[in-house]
Amino acid sequence: MTCSLKSSAKRSAQQIGVGLLVLIFALLTVNSVLAHEQSSIDVEEEIIIQLKWKHQFQFAGYYAALNQGYFAEEGLNVRLNERDPSINIIDQVIKQEAHYGVADSVVILQAANKQPVVLVAAIMQYSANAIMTMAHSEIRSPQDLISRRISFYDNDSDGIDILALLAKQGIRGANLIRKSWDERVDALINNDVDAIVVYVTNDPHVFKERGYDVNLIYPRDYGVSLYGDILFTHQQEAEQHPERVAAIRRAVIRGWHYALDHKEEMVDFIFEHYNTLGKSKETLMIEALGMEALISRYTTELGEFDQGRIDYIVDLLDTLNLLETNDIGGKHLVFSSNTNGVLLTESEKAFLASLNTIRVGVEAVGYPPFEMLNENGQYQGIAADYLARLEELLGIRFEFVREDTWLNVLEHLSTKEIDLIAAAAQTPDRLQYASFSSPYVRSQMVIVTRNDVQYVANIRQLQGQSIGVVADYAPDELLSRYFPELSLKRYPSTVDGLRALSVGEVDAFVDNLSVVSYLIHREGLANLKVSGQTPYVFDLSIGVRNDWPLLQTAIDKALASMSSEEQSDIYHRWIKFEVVEHVPWKNILPFMIAAVFVAMVLVYFLLQLRSKNQLLAQVSVTDKLTGTYNRHHLDHILMELFKEAKQKRQSLAIVLFDLDRFKYINDEYGHQKGDEILQRFSKIVKDNVRSTDVFGRWGGEEFLLVCPLTNTEQAIQVAEKIRHLLSEQVLIENERVTVSAGVASANLVLNVDALITSADKKLYLAKEKGRNRVE
Repeated sequence: MTCSLKSSAKRSAQQIGVGLLVLIFALLTVNSVLAHEQSSIDVEEEIIIQLKWKHQFQFAGYYAALNQGYFAEEGLNVRLNERDPSINIIDQVIKQEAHYGVADSVVILQAANKQPVVLVAAIMQYSANAIMTMAHSEIRSPQDLISRRISFYDNDSDGIDILALLAKQGIRGANLIRKSWDERVDALINNDVDAIVVYVTNDPHVFKERGYDVNLIYPRDYGVSLYGDILFTHQQEAEQHPERVAAIRRAVIRGWHYALDHKEEMVDFIFEHYNTLGKSKETLMIEALGMEALISRYTTELGEFDQGRIDYIVDLLDTLNLLETNDIGGKHLVFSSNTNGVLLTESEKAFLASLNTIRVGVEAVGYPPFEMLNENGQYQGIAADYLARLEELLGIRFEFVREDTWLNVLEHLSTKEIDLIAAAAQTPDRLQYASFSSPYVRSQMVIVTRNDVQYVANIRQLQGQSIGVVADYAPDELLSRYFPELSLKRYPSTVDGLRALSVGEVDAFVDNLSVVSYLIHREGLANLKVSGQTPYVFDLSIGVRNDWPLLQTAIDKALASMSSEEQSDIYHRWIKFEVVEHVPWKNILPFMIAAVFVAMVLVYFLLQLRSKNQLLAQVSVTDKLTGTYNRHHLDHILMELFKEAKQKRQSLAIVLFDLDRFKYINDEYGHQKGDEILQRFSKIVKDNVRSTDVFGRWGGEEFLLVCPLTNTEQAIQVAEKIRHLLSEQVLIENERVTVSAGVASANLVLNVDALITSADKKLYLAKEKGRNRVE
């Protein structure tokens, strides 16, 4: 507040009095502000977020958070500031000229160098920086840049990955010429420089519009994979206002989801309200599509940091002598709310408070061990235990509605007669009327046969046979959609299907591994076994009616707050593994004592038995075709290594491999050649990994490599090496055999299921991007 006192001999006493009152009020206000400066900031205070550049689609999530009211719902009054290229963004936040800023991985460098900044959210999982040259030049790789003129950003708060790439390639003597963007464009076109640093979502398009062909050198292709845009704040803000930081983070992530789901709408909005750069709608849409790929929200949770990757980046920066000190570590760099509770938005709290009870649809026959009704009609199982925990965490109450069939459950969810299903796989059909939480348990979709059937390597082997499924369950929907040539016979429940298989009504039955294992044991169906697996898994989630998105997001937060130990306890409460003692030592011992001769015979017998048991033990954990570990043993080992990594806070990474176009290989060259390819790939991996790594056949043409004490980037390097060796070594009639891979780290996931899901999604992305690649 300011007060201007004008000198005038004619001023009345009343005017003087009013002026004095205003002055006194102003002084009191200033005193109050100073007294509270170090304590708390009123919710009405304007929160400034300093953007990384001028307004464009690069910041669409922030505009959406403002326009859709996400900041307002959190009680935040936010202003977005455009970038002044001459000013260092990180300095602005450090000097507290802005509460928050957006920068690339240079903020990790500053945080590791003990600057008072804290990482809040990773908006872009991959950097948009690249080095661009003209297509007619001979510059194709980093080594071609030696002694070349490179036009660089005009500010130190940009381009850390480019500097890291040059340092890693030993090009420390590169001639970096600092220029603004417009100057860089003209310099490259006029041959005043040999290369320029660009932002790939925007800048190459500018050259193509002008009719120039260009080359791009991406740091990620040469082992420098840093984050792109990162939301960060001052250390004091994180320490004094953790709930506000969490609220900012929630609103921004919601904004980004909205922006990416409504690209055309956001392009129109930016064009109308934020188009200070004068971009066309076409250019803004090209940028939007480029941002989607760099944010990579379908393979990594939007906003999440991978702790192993942070550690790797810090180690890389240290190795390249870009840090001021070796006394560093990645764990203190990322914001944590330091709370064991569930941080809900005001909107989520209000919505949950408005609910009386939440109606949960339950099928009468149940889906044991996930959900079932006991003889007293009580709801039990893994899902029931999760729902009980959600009631405690969220202060809500569930009411269970019994339905005759699963089809009735789904129909009543679609018509909003029930509100939630507790244990369901997300399918394309169900997404039309429900939104799903993150998966809380993962189980393979398997093929069950009678004991006289050999291993079923592929679902298509069952063509011409009768296959049982539960009507309207996920196997029914997926097999009908993607394998229409199969002959399906539908049953009302898994128990009915297994019993029909047992007496020969069908040749095979397809369902959830955990469910069939539980029921085969419970029902005493000793003539049945699991003989193979399908390409699908059951990522069981909680499905919520799609007009209640705030319930779905609240459930997601509650599930994320549960520890991996708590979730593991729930799972093993219902699925137990019995250990049978095969050697009757107590019976053998008296005979050994009775007589030396008998003892010698028994010793000989036991040695033979031990040899057979060792052979049986080896067979029980080994895939017969490839000689690698089988799926059952991989599951066991991965669980143990995951638990150890969490307890000791060690890194752990996995690589999920899938041989490309394997069906084509089998169809074109025969299954014998396909088996040979599987064996040759297995040998390549075993010859090129450490003795501490665990490798085996996950199923069909999929293989899993578990790498203890390994971060994400190290696992990527191993996967790339194997991918390269296979494509170079293995040929079929001069046609290369290739493999795709998905890499995931255990650092920020809650359980093994989430780890596998992450790797599986990244593998799918690698396939989607053209195969023969690692994601």
